[in-house]
Amino acid sequence: MRQSIIFRLFLLITLTSLIWSCKKEPDLLGLDLIPEEDLLNHAVIDTITIRAITEREDTLRTDELATMLLGSINDPVFGTTTASVYTQLRLPGTNISFGTDVVVDSIVLTLPYKGIYGDSSAVQNITVYELDEAIQTSVISESSGRTLDYPYYHFSTLQHKATPVGQFSFVPNTVDSSMLDTVKVGPFMRIPLTLEFANRIVNANQILDSALANNTKFLQAIKGLYITAEPATAPGSGAIMYLNPTHSLSRVHIYYSAMVNNERESKKLELLINENSGRFNHYEHSGYAGADPDLLAQMQGNGASASQRLFLQSMGGTRIKLEFPYLDNLRDKKMAIHEARLVMENAGDDTEYRLPGLVGIRERYVGQDLTTEKYTHLYRAIVDENAGSNYIDGYLNGDKYKLRITRYIQQRLLHPEIEFGPLYLLAAGSALSANRAVIGGPGAEQGKLKLVIYYTPLD
Repeated sequence: MRQSIIFRLFLLITLTSLIWSCKKEPDLLGLDLIPEEDLLNHAVIDTITIRAITEREDTLRTDELATMLLGSINDPVFGTTTASVYTQLRLPGTNISFGTDVVVDSIVLTLPYKGIYGDSSAVQNITVYELDEAIQTSVISESSGRTLDYPYYHFSTLQHKATPVGQFSFVPNTVDSSMLDTVKVGPFMRIPLTLEFANRIVNANQILDSALANNTKFLQAIKGLYITAEPATAPGSGAIMYLNPTHSLSRVHIYYSAMVNNERESKKLELLINENSGRFNHYEHSGYAGADPDLLAQMQGNGASASQRLFLQSMGGTRIKLEFPYLDNLRDKKMAIHEARLVMENAGDDTEYRLPGLVGIRERYVGQDLTTEKYTHLYRAIVDENAGSNYIDGYLNGDKYKLRITRYIQQRLLHPEIEFGPLYLLAAGSALSANRAVIGGPGAEQGKLKLVIYYTPLD
């Protein structure tokens, strides 16, 4: 057994030195594939200094998501967050004709939802506006002439008309099915819209010539909808709903009658919200009014308060910046690193507010965003992710997260000539999730954030 381990260690050291093409002796490189139980037989360092602080997220893309968020939640730690939706409405075909002598009976927006975060019994007060500003889905690059995705972020907004076209209050229900046009379907909200808005659609050709001929014309006349929620005011109240924007029920139903062969017939036309609809989420954090004082202090740049607790929030909320200021001191040690784990533990109440199922780690750098061709701050994966998500881990296990960053640490130690950017902890899927976490900081008395390195001393 001992000879097998020695052989595997020798093999990995040889392969790794070839991969990195490093002129130094690979004293710091280890196996990092040793079984969990075997790590107990190796030396451990868990006193590496970590500087960590909570920051505001600055640029979270929220366009064309498969899940969209709607609602408002007043978190006793993070304050009030409101999730709103901007979306296009699309014609079901070309050359739409409503007929003659049209009389609209009703118009309804239906939005299916597939989950709730927060107080599921909270009343949701939803308001719908017609957009005055179009949603863009692409743009032509001035430099290359390429067609690029038009980006929208969690802070993006568009102009809308002052008067609502719909208002609705209800308590979400993800358990019971509902009836729509005599068909039993899953949970959805049914928001009545105004007849004035319906008549604008019926008479869209009067707004723009041939507006009902195709979607290009129609979207110039009827630009879309802005759907928002009344902010939750009481601490611990409110909820965020997870919408399914590409579901067959995501649409506007217009019920009307028209004259056909001198007789009045009942008809229906549906405007679609689907995978082709330009759409994005807007997340408003209300300046974090009423949030935890430690969280506010960290976002204002007061690093002293970062030692006890750190704060991670989805929806373009907060991220955690990590630095290892004295990691380079390990270069002077003769050691073979087998594994390096970043360990963090829940330090908040997750009874009402579920923790993210996965925490990710990214390096921050300045580079060109290929979708916009602009230079900006971007995230990139660290080298450990090349081995797959099961290797790097980061999944919630009980009340802890563990991130395996062995290869990143080895890279840092073997390549001092490389300028590494800061690392950030992020809630995975934060653009389409409402989860948040409070974790112990590097100075917490219990459950503190720490970097644990397993190694073998080398003579």
